[in-house]
Amino acid sequence: MLETEPTYLELRDGPHAGYAIVAFRDECVHALTALSPNRVVILDMEPGRRVPKVADMRTRFTAEALLASCAVDAEVTCVRLARATLRSRLGLPRKGAVADHVASVFDTPVGKYWTKKRDLAAVAARAEIVGE
Repeated sequence: MLETEPTYLELRDGPHAGYAIVAFRDECVHALTALSPNRVVILDMEPGRRVPKVADMRTRFTAEALLASCAVDAEVTCVRLARATLRSRLGLPRKGAVADHVASVFDTPVGKYWTKKRDLAAVAARAEIVGE
C-alpha cells in the first residue's frame, strides 16, 4: 500500500458529466502504469441493514467497471472478492464488519489516509494472496 491521496470519482449531470469519468479512467491508467501490479482486487460491498442510495451504488459500480476495464487493457488480472470469501480465507469472524477485524490481520496501521477504505484494500489483497 502506498501513501497517496485517495482518488474520488464524482459523477455529474449535464454536458460535463463525461469529464469526471474520463479523468478517473486516466487516473486508473496512470496508477496501473506507475505501480505495475500483478493483480487488481475489487472487494464486494459489505452486506448490511442499510440499503445504499442508488447514486452511491452508481458511482461505485462505475468506478469498479472503469478500473476493471483499465486493468484488462493493461493486461493485469482483475478479480472480484466476496467478503464471505475474504473472511473464510483469513479466518475472520462472521460477526461485525470486515473493517472491525483489520487489527487481527495487520499489526500496524496500513496508512494514514482514508483508513477504513485503505484497511479494506489491504485486507482484500492479503486474502487474495492467501487464496492463491
